[in-house]
Amino acid sequence: RGAGVSKVTRDSGSDLPLLVHLEDGTTIPASHVVGADGKWSKVRQSFPELHCQGKIRTEPSFGVHIMVPTLPEGWKADGTYVCRPPEECQFYIIAAPLPTGGLSISMVCYDETVEKYPFLAPPEDMKLEDYGKGGWEDDYSAALNSEASDKALSDNLTSLFEETIPALYAAIGRDALNSARVNRRTSWLEMMPEDGKNVTYSTEDGRVVLVGDAGHAVTPTLGEGCNMAMESSVKIADALELMMKEKDTTTCTSEILTAAFLEYGRTRPVDTIPIQLKSAEGSRHGSRR
Repeated sequence: RGAGVSKVTRDSGSDLPLLVHLEDGTTIPASHVVGADGKWSKVRQSFPELHCQGKIRTEPSFGVHIMVPTLPEGWKADGTYVCRPPEECQFYIIAAPLPTGGLSISMVCYDETVEKYPFLAPPEDMKLEDYGKGGWEDDYSAALNSEASDKALSDNLTSLFEETIPALYAAIGRDALNSARVNRRTSWLEMMPEDGKNVTYSTEDGRVVLVGDAGHAVTPTLGEGCNMAMESSVKIADALELMMKEKDTTTCTSEILTAAFLEYGRTRPVDTIPIQLKSAEGSRHGSRR
């Protein structure tokens, strides 16, 4: 529909007891809702039993993103390149060829990197109440203050690359550094249960579930975020199949959908939480040595 979700409310007097409110002012009645609206999920925030579990955690690492319009001469288009400068530099580079023929470069940095190179200081961490004010990209980045700031960053990166990774600098060229953007520190969603309860990705009535970053946002360290989201979708389908088998039916009724949502919500965190914790640990400088 081209509009994001602003909130979800309950309408207990209706056959469709949920009302999805969109940012353009329209509403959609529903019997069930799958919240797949990202780390700052409005669906999750709409239900106290889900919202109270979620805490955004920020790790002491971030990235500087650089776009190179064409693949450097002699580079293969079917591989990812890792460039490590001397250890005292406190950063490393991941370069990934793009289907468009260009090259995406991520300079992985830590708070220790900023101590050595203050010009790389990332934007302030995103706050829940600020999400969406700067567009969807504001989740991980923030625009530089001015053209002067833009030029200062590219000039400083030029000196740094010439000194520490001259071969990469020669391959991508000076102009590529004009695209550099310093991202926010990486963050993830930790779902923590209330006393005596277990983490769940479903509401107590089984009407709403969370998938992807809405339920288990993860740092990019292990590259598992998309995999986990797709696996969660499969797990919901598996739960539906299981519930229909138990009821000896091939029809997915509202009752079966509710049971499947509850089953998924109860069982899925056992798989996702260990991956989230391992990925978060990998985002800390000491663990990358």
